[in-house]
Amino acid sequence: MFILTTLIAFLYELYLAIPIIGGLTVLGTGFGTVTVAFVIHGIVLLFRFVNGRSKAVPIIALLLTFLTFIPGIAWLTHTLIAIMYLIDLFVGLFASNKKNY
Repeated sequence: MFILTTLIAFLYELYLAIPIIGGLTVLGTGFGTVTVAFVIHGIVLLFRFVNGRSKAVPIIALLLTFLTFIPGIAWLTHTLIAIMYLIDLFVGLFASNKKNY
C-alpha cells in the first residue's frame, strides 16, 4: 500500500505544480483541490502509521498544504511536495527491495 498511496500523492501534487494548468484547476474548483490534497496527505499518513513507514513526508506535506492558499507560494509548495514524495517513493522502493535479499 506504500507504493500506491505515495504514487497517488506524488502524481496529484505533480499535476497541481504544473504552471497555469494547476493554478486554473485550483481556482476553478474554488480551492477544492487543495482540500483534496490535504485529505490525500492525511490518508497517506494514516497508511504510514499502519505500516510503520516513515511519516516525515506526509506530515511536511500536510503543513505545506496550508501555504498553498497563498497564490505566489502555491506553485513552489506543490513542487516541493511532489519532489519529496518522489524521493520518498524511490527510498521506500529501495528499502523494500533490500529487505527481500
